[in-house]
Amino acid sequence: AWQDPNKVPIKAFFEPTMKINYMSTLSFDRHPAVRRFWFETLAYWLLRIPDKVDHEPYIFPYLLSGLCDENEEIALEVFWLIERCGELYETEKEEDLRKTKQYGFDYGWTYGGRAFVPFPLQAMWAGGKAVKHVRRTAAMGPDFMGEKDLREHAIRDAGSSGPDFGEEAPLPPRDYSWPELRNLAVFRHLPRPRLGSRCLVRTHTRRYIKATFNDVVDFRDCTALNAGRLLCMSLAYTEEGVTEWLQPMVAALCKFYSGRAWAAGDQQVMRTYDTVCKLLGAYLDPTSYWEQLKDSIGAESPLDLDQRVANVRILALCIEGSMDALRSVDPVDPSLGMGRLEPVIPEVIATMHRSDLLLSPSPECRAALWALLFAFLEPLRAHLSFSQVSQLLFISLALAAKSPGDAVAELAGAGPVEAPKLDEEEIADRGNLERALSCLGADLQQNCSVPKPAAFSLDSLDDDDDFGDGVGDQGDALLPVAVDPRATHLPLFRRAFPEVLAHVDDSFQVFRSVVYLTPLSVLTADDHSDSVIEKLSFFCGGSSSSSTR
Repeated sequence: AWQDPNKVPIKAFFEPTMKINYMSTLSFDRHPAVRRFWFETLAYWLLRIPDKVDHEPYIFPYLLSGLCDENEEIALEVFWLIERCGELYETEKEEDLRKTKQYGFDYGWTYGGRAFVPFPLQAMWAGGKAVKHVRRTAAMGPDFMGEKDLREHAIRDAGSSGPDFGEEAPLPPRDYSWPELRNLAVFRHLPRPRLGSRCLVRTHTRRYIKATFNDVVDFRDCTALNAGRLLCMSLAYTEEGVTEWLQPMVAALCKFYSGRAWAAGDQQVMRTYDTVCKLLGAYLDPTSYWEQLKDSIGAESPLDLDQRVANVRILALCIEGSMDALRSVDPVDPSLGMGRLEPVIPEVIATMHRSDLLLSPSPECRAALWALLFAFLEPLRAHLSFSQVSQLLFISLALAAKSPGDAVAELAGAGPVEAPKLDEEEIADRGNLERALSCLGADLQQNCSVPKPAAFSLDSLDDDDDFGDGVGDQGDALLPVAVDPRATHLPLFRRAFPEVLAHVDDSFQVFRSVVYLTPLSVLTADDHSDSVIEKLSFFCGGSSSSSTR
C-alpha cells in the first residue's frame, strides 16, 4: 500500500508497473468477516506495535473508513476500537493533555459543555434511526473556592449517569481474533468521542485531508462517496479544528454541488455531503463560514450562477447544523437567544433582501433560497426585530413571484400587442409561502383580531354593507376571510407593507406578487393607495416592455 517515494525500482524506468493497494482492497472486501478482522488488525497495530508512530499516518485513514462500513455492527465496533486507541493516547500524552483536562477547556460550539452533536455513524446525520446517543460528562474547570459538592465533581468523558451506554452488542465468537481485543465492549449508544480519540484523529487529519478534497470533485460516484465519508468522519473527530482547512473545503463542496456529481442525483452521495455541511455548521463559528459564503448572495459576486446556488445550498445546511447544536443545549437556556448565530443572522437577512438572486430565480435557485430562509426562520422567529420580519416578508413574496409572460417584439406595421396569458395560479411555491407567512405573522395574529367570516353571496350586493363596517385597530376597513382569503395575514401586511413596497424597485414580477397577496383593505388604505398607484403608473410607462404594460 505504501512505498518510499525515494526508492524507485530500475524496472519502472523501462516498462509500466502496477501497484495494488491491498489495504484498500481489504477495507472493501465483500465478506463482512474479512472486513471486521481487518479493522481489528489495524487497531491492533495502533495499540501494540512499538514503532507505530511511523505507520499511524498511513493506517489511520483506513480505520476511519470502517466507521462507514455498510454493516452497522462493524461500524459500531470500529467506533469503540478508536475509543480504545484514544484511551491509549491519553495515557501516552498525559502531560500534553493535563492542562486541557484540569482547566476544563472545550470548544465554543458546546456552549460550556451543554450542547451535543450526535455522532454521524455511517456518514448519516445522527447515525440513522437505529443508533441511539448518550451524553458524556462535559469538561469542567477547577473548583478553586470549593463551592461544589463532592458528588458534583465528575470525570471528563464519563457517561451522563455513569458509563451506561445501553445494550452491549456481542461480538461473534472466533478462533482467530486478537487476544488483546477479546474483552472489547461494543455498545449501541454512541457518545461524543473522548478527548484522546479527537486529538489522535486531529493529529493525522492534516496529512490526508487536502488530497481528499481532490476526490470530492471526482466524476465517479464511488470515489466521491468514499471521499465524502472519510471527510465526514474526519469532521466528527476534529470538530472546530477543521477551521484550518475551511477555505479549500468550501471550494471543494462548491464544486461538488455545482458539478456532475450533484447532477447525477445519487441519493447516498448527496446525503453524505449534506451531513458534511451540517457538521461544518455545528462545529464551526458561524462567522467563519459566513465570511466564506456571503459573497455568493450579493450582486457583486464573480461566480457563475451554478456556483452561487451551490454556495447558498451549503450555507443553508451550515445554518441548520448551527441550529441543531443550539437547540441541543441541556438544560434549556432562553438567555442564549440566537447563540453563536447572533452576529450572522442580521447580515444574512440584509444580504438576501438586496440580492439579485430574488429577481427571476431559476427553480434550483428558488429551492436553495427557500431552504436558507427556513433554516433559521422558524426556530429564531421570536428573536427577530420587526424590521427583519419586513425584510423576510419581502424575500418570501419575491421567491413566490412568477416570472411575467414572454415579451413580444414590437415590429413596424404589426397589429396591437396581445396581452400575455396569465396562469390561474399566480404564485410559485404556494406551500412554502404560506408556511413563511404563518411563521412571520404568528405573534401579530395573537395581538390583532380578524373579524369572523360573514355570509357572502354573489346574488345580492346588499351583503356588502354587512362586512363593510368592520374597523381594525388602526381604523382600516377589514374584510372577512370568506370574502378575501388574504385577510388571514392582515396584521402582518398592514405593518410591513410600506417597507415591502419601498423595496420593489423596478421588478414587476415582485410588485405583482406583492399586490396579488396583499389584503385589499391594505392596498386601498389612505396611507398606501397613492404609492400603489404610483408604482402602477411607473410600470405602465414607456420604459416598461410591452408585455409588462
